[in-house]
Amino acid sequence: MKGVWVTAIGLVTPLRPFDTIDAFWGALTGGENAIRLQPPPLLDTDRKWLTAAIETEPGLRPEDKFLYIAEAALKMAIADSGLSSDALKNTGLIVGSILGNVLARERQLIDGNGQARTPEASLSYPVGYLGQRLKIGGQLSAISTACASGTDAVGIAARRIAAGDADVVIAGGVDVLSDFALAGFNMLQALTEDMVRPFDKKRSGLALGEGAAFLVLENESHARARGAKCYGHVLGYSSCADASHLTAPHREGRGLATAITHAISQSGLKPKDITYINAHGTATVYNDAMETKAIKAALGAAAYATHVSSTKSMLGHAFGASGAIEALCALMAMKTSVIPPTINYRYPDPQCDLNYVPNTAITTPVGAAMSLSAGFGGQNAAVLFGRPHAL
Repeated sequence: MKGVWVTAIGLVTPLRPFDTIDAFWGALTGGENAIRLQPPPLLDTDRKWLTAAIETEPGLRPEDKFLYIAEAALKMAIADSGLSSDALKNTGLIVGSILGNVLARERQLIDGNGQARTPEASLSYPVGYLGQRLKIGGQLSAISTACASGTDAVGIAARRIAAGDADVVIAGGVDVLSDFALAGFNMLQALTEDMVRPFDKKRSGLALGEGAAFLVLENESHARARGAKCYGHVLGYSSCADASHLTAPHREGRGLATAITHAISQSGLKPKDITYINAHGTATVYNDAMETKAIKAALGAAAYATHVSSTKSMLGHAFGASGAIEALCALMAMKTSVIPPTINYRYPDPQCDLNYVPNTAITTPVGAAMSLSAGFGGQNAAVLFGRPHAL
């Protein structure tokens, strides 16, 4: 894949929410942890959960948070891009989400209006809402591919540009915490009651999070003509299913390994050229072992020289937004030559034997960086970025 630039980024996460990208990045690379014991969003119960929640302005209804943080992150990306209002009229938008604004539906049920229907709760509503609010007039798309949603949104946008179907597409993901998600992941016994420690031998599960992130992808000639900056090139993208199980990953990482291999083959790079991988890294027993096997299967001996980290150790698992947030982190690692750590890592696991950047960020030039996602239904995605001078 050639000729696709990332010219702008924007995000809102539980770590330094509504602050600058640089403030977020300083906190993340400094190992700050946004995961806390907190009550669920709507239901009034005595139980608290380990989650990474975004604190919004006083008076904002919980069910309005989804669109609020999505719009804030999108506005940040548009401001960073310098795109004019005329350019936005021909700009595409792809929004990835697992549940959409499920809090709007939950509020209906809690209030006893279970038979009522509201468009705000549909998966398609946010992209239309955001397009109307910010006057984005190109092709608008909503995508829901489990935890790979944000990564797939970025990859599909890059393909659209590479095919000549668009000059500019904004792509990303958004999801928020909900009582429904907490109950579901709890039933699956996927939530930790201790701490999030990806790839550690004592890992016991994930913590749910929330957030929104968007990348502005642009045809290289279009970007050059308007003097846009470049965070990196999209060199490769692939999405491959395990075809194995509705919730559990394939134990050998079959689909994820294929996605990584295909993304690398599109780029023209070799496995040894990849400096950093932002892993899916949920801290569940089977996912981390599977992901380690997939990386080794795809990269071979080069896997052991590649830096791997899980930013979910600090941000939690933000569902469909995670892939977009983590793609942004891969770009920032290239831009700043700083690789964020995997915090809470104490006990090496023989099954997870890669270089997981334990506890402290490292400073090193990053020539190419990859972001990985592995979702329910065995939906796996990999997107590979190269530095601006790589082509």
